[in-house]
Amino acid sequence: MLLIAVGFSWYSAKNKAEAAANAPKQTEQTATQASTPAPESAAVVATNDTTSQAQVAVLNTARYGSLDAAAMPAQETYTVLSNSKIKVKISSKGGLLHSAELLEADYKKYKSEQQVQLWDTAQSKMDIAWKNGSGAVLLSSELNFTASTTVANATDGAATVVLTATGSNNAQLQWTYSLEPNSYNVKCSFEAKGMENEMFGSPLVFRWLLNGLAQEKGIQAERSKSSIFYREMEEDRNYLSEGSGDQKRPEKELNWVAMKQDYFTAAIISAEGFDKNADLSIMVPADSQHTKSYYAELPLKTKASSNAKAEFQFYLGPNEYKALEASGAAEFTDIIDYGWWIIGYVNKYVVRPLFWFLSDYILDFGLIILIVTIIIKMVLFPITWKNFLSGAKMRVLKPEIDEINKKFEGKDATEKQQATMALYRQTGVNPFAGCIPVLLQMPILYAMFRFFPAEIVLRGKSFLWADDLAAYDSILDFNFNIPMYGSHVSGFTLLMAASTFVYSKMSMGSQPTMTQPGMPNMKVMMNIFSFMMIFFFNSMPSGLSLYYFTANVISIGQMWAIKKYFVNEDSIREKIEANKKKPKKKGGFASRIEEMQKVQQAKLDANKKKLRK
Repeated sequence: MLLIAVGFSWYSAKNKAEAAANAPKQTEQTATQASTPAPESAAVVATNDTTSQAQVAVLNTARYGSLDAAAMPAQETYTVLSNSKIKVKISSKGGLLHSAELLEADYKKYKSEQQVQLWDTAQSKMDIAWKNGSGAVLLSSELNFTASTTVANATDGAATVVLTATGSNNAQLQWTYSLEPNSYNVKCSFEAKGMENEMFGSPLVFRWLLNGLAQEKGIQAERSKSSIFYREMEEDRNYLSEGSGDQKRPEKELNWVAMKQDYFTAAIISAEGFDKNADLSIMVPADSQHTKSYYAELPLKTKASSNAKAEFQFYLGPNEYKALEASGAAEFTDIIDYGWWIIGYVNKYVVRPLFWFLSDYILDFGLIILIVTIIIKMVLFPITWKNFLSGAKMRVLKPEIDEINKKFEGKDATEKQQATMALYRQTGVNPFAGCIPVLLQMPILYAMFRFFPAEIVLRGKSFLWADDLAAYDSILDFNFNIPMYGSHVSGFTLLMAASTFVYSKMSMGSQPTMTQPGMPNMKVMMNIFSFMMIFFFNSMPSGLSLYYFTANVISIGQMWAIKKYFVNEDSIREKIEANKKKPKKKGGFASRIEEMQKVQQAKLDANKKKLRK
């Protein structure tokens, strides 16, 4: 737990440092993002009531060529494509997605009946950009697309919508969207027809500006887990800073780009990959209604020409492992940050399946956390037993170690250490035997620390006074903010800190004091740590604090039961006394330690002689 707290403190400090370092850049980045999507003024925009239709047509032909008719003024309309999980609206202006809404009952905004919207439609936009013969930038949103239907629902089979922008001489730009039942993946294709002399081979660029809406309890915690994740072809998943504004220009082709907002993601995926020289950036808005402002500029491998074609898919859904996996994109599940290496494997293949299995039979997720904790503690019990047995041996030796400390008080520390090691060797006690069990438990301990902030299954689930196990709980709210603490009091954090204090007292109360000169007293450190946990975990998910509290209570019970019914310290003392009488053969490690101590002592004696001279 101490290592976890140190790690959390470092991570928080790192994010704050990143935010401070990037703060001056955000103003510049905001200006860049605001200006990037804007093309030269279109002829349509310049029209007014006094401008004749003939003049508009002439201007449009000069700018859009054969697509001139598609650029005439028209009212924006929307086509709805949906299934049981998502509903997307496709705009007639550009033929791209206008909004995405999750329909399942579990996916609602915190303390609201409103379903989760993946972006703010008023401040978000998709476009395809290219250049005409004179070098002017054209955007697909300047063109009007006609839909094959206004509503398409994927119930018994896939639903398909075709949107077409039609110009003169049979010139067309066409979008085709397809959605399967019970899927979060919208497949789409783009195609140009009959435009031999219009697009001039310029690169096609997909542009996506997205402003994420705050959905969760606590905007700061939500922002700390929101960023752009991406994968370069044949490379590992990567991401922009989650703690501040950031910008990257990946050098290689991109497989996918995901705009992650804590528990939800809007992403675009290309099997063949987007071309090189992509531009990805995020910034932190000044208001509290938005998580992050995301921008992605992705060159397509298809150039603007008469036979231009491109295929990709959108993932619009929750950060749930199975749902992300169903996208088919490599490393797409790594959008969920379960932790690195062995910690990630423990969460993906042990903890997560256990939670989801129990959720099929038990509705109360607080109870599921209690059951999972009991299962984990039962699995770790052999390790706990070894650790306690080692501690019992050390407690039996405590009077003799205290006697050595008293004998060498104020004297040479090396001699005291040699005497202590001689006692361990004589009694057959290994002072490091308790370290290995602790190290073996660390992957589970850290895995749970990473699991609770990342797992969507706990989102919106209540237990006792906690209204959301994926967010902090509060038993008292303030009208002001306390630095490094917050504006609320977490009840589960207080219980966890109190149980940690009791557990540390029980586990270290009868241990021998093994401090060296200049080294801190571990008993004092653990007392301070128990208090500091109130600050470290006050804004962490209440499910995490509940888990650690339950684990501490079980550990206290195990320690009491083992000491009272299973470990007889008198029997251990008898064995230690018997070991003292047996002839001892020095092991290789013990011999090397003793030899090092002798060399060190010889150097100290030599230095003392020099000083006397």
